[in-house]
Amino acid sequence: MDTYPKCSVCHQEFTLKGPVPYLLPCLHAVCEKCVKSAAAGVISCSTCQREVNLTETIIQKDAVRQKEIFYLTIKHRPTELLCTHEDDGNQAVCWCQECEELLCEYCQNMHSSVKLSRNHAVHNFGDITPKNLENETNCNIHERYPLDLFDKSCYMCICCQCRREEHADHEVVYLDEAAEGVTQRIEQHRKDLSALLSRQQTHLQSIRQETQLTNRTQDTLRKTIEHTFRSLRSHLDQREKELLMYLESQTRETKATLHALETSCEEHHARCTNISGYIRKCLLYASTSVLLQLETTVEGMTRTCLETASPGTHDVPEAVFNTNGLSKLKSDLSGFGNITTLKEDSEGGTPEDKQTQTDDDYLADLEQKHEMELAKLESNIASHNERTEQLQQLTDKLNAEANNMKLMLAEKHQTCQVALETINRLQTGFPAEGCVHLLKTGVVDRRMVLNCLHLKYDKDSVNLDKVHINTEGDLVNRKSDTRPAGEGMLKYYWGTCSTGPLHRAGSPQYWEMESRISLDKTLTRNEHILKVGVCREEQMDWYWRGGRSSSYSMAVAHCTTHGGICRRTWTEGEYVRCLPDTLPNTAGASHTLHYGVVYDDARKKIVFIDVKENKVISTLNNVDSSQPLWPMFGVYSQRLLTVSMTLVVGSDINMTKEKKAMIVKALSWW
Repeated sequence: MDTYPKCSVCHQEFTLKGPVPYLLPCLHAVCEKCVKSAAAGVISCSTCQREVNLTETIIQKDAVRQKEIFYLTIKHRPTELLCTHEDDGNQAVCWCQECEELLCEYCQNMHSSVKLSRNHAVHNFGDITPKNLENETNCNIHERYPLDLFDKSCYMCICCQCRREEHADHEVVYLDEAAEGVTQRIEQHRKDLSALLSRQQTHLQSIRQETQLTNRTQDTLRKTIEHTFRSLRSHLDQREKELLMYLESQTRETKATLHALETSCEEHHARCTNISGYIRKCLLYASTSVLLQLETTVEGMTRTCLETASPGTHDVPEAVFNTNGLSKLKSDLSGFGNITTLKEDSEGGTPEDKQTQTDDDYLADLEQKHEMELAKLESNIASHNERTEQLQQLTDKLNAEANNMKLMLAEKHQTCQVALETINRLQTGFPAEGCVHLLKTGVVDRRMVLNCLHLKYDKDSVNLDKVHINTEGDLVNRKSDTRPAGEGMLKYYWGTCSTGPLHRAGSPQYWEMESRISLDKTLTRNEHILKVGVCREEQMDWYWRGGRSSSYSMAVAHCTTHGGICRRTWTEGEYVRCLPDTLPNTAGASHTLHYGVVYDDARKKIVFIDVKENKVISTLNNVDSSQPLWPMFGVYSQRLLTVSMTLVVGSDINMTKEKKAMIVKALSWW
């Protein structure tokens, strides 16, 4: 069943016998009951949230919806229709188009038998279409004459008698002719809206597909990150076991060597002790004759002891766990696994990505470093008594380092999760065109997202008497040789504006302009070259005067103060700053200027940047963003020079780390 129209205030369905619908300026309907009960004479349409002051606006009955309600009642609720010819309460079965009456079977028979009405167009309910409900109406003044003419001067329907009387000198056409023209125009409006709806549907479908792709990409990246870090943890655990086993093996061999040396030294020490003790006894107890007999034997044993290698200091290398590569490992881990867009990947990746090794290469280098450290360990083992204590210390230190490594991996995993959450949270709320950049990693803040807008020149607003937009889409300070049809909206400002105002996004917005300049003559007397900035819509055509209320600009022009070409900034009609030596003021010279503009409605700031010199020209504070601001672009002095300004927007902007840092510093967040 077709849907009955509803009141946009009380949301009640309109019925044939209910309150009459009235037409609001927004083309939504409101019932007569809500019109009469409107508080303070103001009606608020709940469909589009527009308010209508009934004391200032006259609203009429909605004839279209009245006919729609009547047709829907005939089609779906015919039992509610009663005969209106005799008001006898009988069920109506047909409709007389000329009499505009509902007829029951009895009245239909009577209607067909009367000479005056027998030829009327009577339609049964089942045969009625919206066209059957149309009927010629007669003039309210001359009731015998139909309203078959249209007065263009009074914009009303009249009859032929009215044409001869009070409308005699007016421009009048036949009603069918006027209606045909209106029908064609309204049909064109319908086609335009249909095309717009089709484009919007395509755009919505594209957005939904991108959302699905983003969700799938997020799931894939999450699984890849989890798998990568599980593999890395496994490699680290395996390396820890290998180091401990190798350390145990080396320690066992060293202990065996030292034990053999200790046993040999103890045996030699015992022999020397026995011989030395016997010599002392000989000197104490032996007689002279006995000493002479024992001399040869004592001398032989003493020589044997002396010729045996005397115990010396054994150089046992000290074991050390070398951590020289630990800082590099931590640094590599802090930059490992950056999440980039396909755009960055197609351009070769970020500098950090280019320096990042693959997982296998990284682990191979790490293993090689540890092998070198263990080789040094073999040459630095200390004595046996100190060895045991140092081994325990090394073991404790190794365990501590392994725990630290696990904590680092856990922190890295958490950082990746935060990065994913940051992308998901900050990716919404931006226009479909353009691209975004995260100005500061690890900070989940919408103010840290830079939206590189996809601005376009408004070709309908160009001052065609002074400038034009060429086939390449550049704004040129020349009147076009082949002027397009129509006239530009701007009459005084030498330039144009963007196709729409800036969004109140709560995050910085950015665009750039690259201008090619060729000086034909030396500039004097404050001649301008170009101007960029923003202003309110009502200030567009006055923007050339240097700025008024709610306008903010940066101009390149001749400066009598410095005697050269300078960059001058203005805010709210007040001069702010002048930077000299922008380019040489030499006839015949050609130059390229590249500027960027940052607009931050949250911080109420506008920043002008020299992209080529990589520095901030000026930062304007306390920007009034209570009403929409429009980007403006101007080019001047066609008798003295040639300037061609190209917009660099969206993904065409080369957003470097240095440029991000400069923008963050200029906006003074952290």
